[in-house]
Amino acid sequence: MGDSEQINNRASAGADFLEWNLSLKADSSPWSVEQTMTQLLAYETAEGPTLSLTVAAQEDARVIHELGKRKTWTAVAALRGFQAMSMVDTQRELARLNADRLVEQGLPEPPWTPTIGRVRIDGCWWAHDEFDETAIVLCAFSYDGADEHAILAMIDRTLGDGLFRELTLSTHPDSLRDVLRHAEKGNDGLVSEPLDHAHARRLLQDAISTTDELTENREYKVKPVPAAYRKMRALTLARAHALSPVAAPVEPFPGSVEIELLKRSFLVSGAVTGLPPRDATARAVDLLVTQFVEQAGCHPLNLGPRRVLAVLGLPALTPEHIDDPDVARILPDVAEAWISWTATERGLSADATERLRKAAKQACAELRSTMSKGSETT
Repeated sequence: MGDSEQINNRASAGADFLEWNLSLKADSSPWSVEQTMTQLLAYETAEGPTLSLTVAAQEDARVIHELGKRKTWTAVAALRGFQAMSMVDTQRELARLNADRLVEQGLPEPPWTPTIGRVRIDGCWWAHDEFDETAIVLCAFSYDGADEHAILAMIDRTLGDGLFRELTLSTHPDSLRDVLRHAEKGNDGLVSEPLDHAHARRLLQDAISTTDELTENREYKVKPVPAAYRKMRALTLARAHALSPVAAPVEPFPGSVEIELLKRSFLVSGAVTGLPPRDATARAVDLLVTQFVEQAGCHPLNLGPRRVLAVLGLPALTPEHIDDPDVARILPDVAEAWISWTATERGLSADATERLRKAAKQACAELRSTMSKGSETT
């Protein structure tokens, strides 16, 4: 059997499977159909994922083409399911075009077609810190009061554009509101408040993109990723689309000119009082800022405790990787001064400033110890 024949057979079997599943949902609610589709688009068995997300997307495109050739009402139902729930924009459009064509040929629409995915947004809230390192997003939906459900996502914003750490679906939204209230009462400096729908869409979409990338690439050893992530991935994106026509724009990343201006502002500020001569300090700042921008992918002004601890622990900041002994010697002092200066520049609250300075002190103490050991070895 040739490769093309195997591909065609897989597409045919996939279409059969989709049609069979959707035939069971002929008179179901849109919410029930969505739950079925999101499970099917998880590509999982009891043993775990059966396909990588890249391969799964390719297989789905072939299944959609195959369904478009079938003149059955279940093919229309499966295509409408893809149209509402596919993770790929072009596949949602392809499914719509194929379904429309079959309907024009006289095949019936499923009764849930006009309403699937057209949920009411019952509220959107989040708990977040001043450092933009943690975001707990809660969005509640219903079909005009029926089939209430909510998605709660805990997003680690220190990795890429955000990585899911927890992802929960509940049919009791009020119980998840309690999670935000408890988070605000904790010791992590989180604040709970209503969340703009376009901003919520961006947070969820960015987290899906980053989580897909990090979990699919074997070079990354990212843990813990929620066990339910695959099974909730399609529904989470569908609900993100329902929140707003477009996502809120991303805050622009600083260009080289802006970064140089930040460095100059620091070097003429009172924060450098007591540091070594400007030339050596400037070289240390260049090295430090480069690590924040290129290695951590973050704005060198918008620092948080976890970003600080991660960046100052990078191998690139150990003596054997710094070819300028003067810079290696003063780097911990310069780093502590820079981090303290950023807190002042951003106007952080007293509590947030103290938390950031505490993290900087800890990280710089470890860096000094590393530098000292490196000097002894040399």
